[in-house]
Amino acid sequence: MVRENGLVVKRYSFLERLAHFVHLVSLFILLITGFKIYMGWDFMTYHIALVIHLFAAVLFLFVNWIIIPYNVLMTECPRCPMCATGTHNMFLHKISHISHRYLFGPTDIRRMKQIFLNYLGKGGYPAFTIYNVKRRGYIDKLHPVTQFMLFFEGGAVMLIAFSGIVLYDLQWAIFGLPVSEWLLSASEMIAPSLNMSALAFIRVIHLLMSYFFIVELIVHVGIVEFDPKVWKYYKAVFLTGKEDLSDPDYVGLIDAERDSLE
Repeated sequence: MVRENGLVVKRYSFLERLAHFVHLVSLFILLITGFKIYMGWDFMTYHIALVIHLFAAVLFLFVNWIIIPYNVLMTECPRCPMCATGTHNMFLHKISHISHRYLFGPTDIRRMKQIFLNYLGKGGYPAFTIYNVKRRGYIDKLHPVTQFMLFFEGGAVMLIAFSGIVLYDLQWAIFGLPVSEWLLSASEMIAPSLNMSALAFIRVIHLLMSYFFIVELIVHVGIVEFDPKVWKYYKAVFLTGKEDLSDPDYVGLIDAERDSLE
């Protein structure tokens, strides 16, 4: 979609915007109800807090383990003439694009260095939204700090989910598989070296992962993106799904035969 004096493109699909919204809301609910359960805050009963917590946990895991992976796999990549003619393997080319866009790599390290130098007054803030105009597709969307934290966030989601299963039910099983017992057995391999019981170790892991998500929110929203120039991305991810690429802040446009940025 092109308009006068600007190039407006779809940055996020409806499903991507929905995933961001549900992820954010469910995370806040989990943190509030979780700390109420742990610390005994008296703004609601334990039973109500537990029910809300479990419901939010299901939403949180559904988004993180189903919707977000689906969105990543459905990522639209810049058009490639060689893929269209069969010169490139379309599947491998798409995987390469997805890996570059979501995994922290050399390009992101260079941008992190530029960001650091920018704070020292030794250069401009690098563009992290890179769009190939000719091939009509994003090459990069995410801030390098966000990409750096994605790996740790994935691990934190897994740890908080598995520890939460044990805390919910010590005998929890699915399809006859004693999941809680397996997790407790695995914890017993580590907990004694810390002078803790397996259950206490799992409780600590669950609490630490909660604090991780608080830190991530502070870094992601409070530091990385607490900048009026970045608010356009909040509008895109939660409301319109569109981005005006004529806005030069943090945007780099290329019009090249190759879909990479040197």
